[in-house]
Amino acid sequence: MMRRLTISFAIAVFALTSLAAQDLDKILNDHFKASAQDKMSEITSTTMKGKMVTMGMETEVTMFQARPNNLRIEMTLMGSKMIQTYNGTTGWTYAPAMGITEPMEMGTDELKGILNQANIDSPLWDYKKKGNILELLGTSEDGSAYKIKLTKAEGDEMVIFISKETSLMSIVITSQNVNGMDAEIETEMKDYKTIKGIPVAHYMGSKMSGQTVLTITFESIEYNKALDPSLFEKPVIE
Repeated sequence: MMRRLTISFAIAVFALTSLAAQDLDKILNDHFKASAQDKMSEITSTTMKGKMVTMGMETEVTMFQARPNNLRIEMTLMGSKMIQTYNGTTGWTYAPAMGITEPMEMGTDELKGILNQANIDSPLWDYKKKGNILELLGTSEDGSAYKIKLTKAEGDEMVIFISKETSLMSIVITSQNVNGMDAEIETEMKDYKTIKGIPVAHYMGSKMSGQTVLTITFESIEYNKALDPSLFEKPVIE
């Protein structure tokens, strides 16, 4: 009797696991279709300009991305220019307003955060090839989005919410080291507009402990603009 129960339980678990895998595959396929991943895969660079609000201050911000995993962020903070760059391996920060008066190489924790921003594609795209693992956790509390846990090959985790209505990303939750302490960052993405057939979130807002700490509203987005590779190297300060 016990053996039959054990076998029945194993079959039930296998059936539920298979069903969850099928549900996840459908969610992913719908997401890649809705986000025009086929077109995004052909994009070689992005140039995004907008306004950022943080600590009660508003400033213009420009973000450059180029494959593979290159990133440059420029803004003015407290009257002085701030620059972050990443060339796919090494990153630098220049921020006189924060006491960084010479370009300083990023540490491991900073690089984790910058790498997420440098990726042009959806973080869910080609997850198997990257050695990542996905797990469907169910839905958001209000039932409006699917909740997917992504575990990277190196062990870092993030939780991604996919809107049931649009099949686009609505929230991404990551853990980052902020001032020497691990913090959970929740980033909301909305106000999607289509650029060259690709829907792009024109608003991003990040929260810590339920409090909004940063918002970015993009005003212009360009694709495939020629970008000099030196943009992503150690900033040259004139």
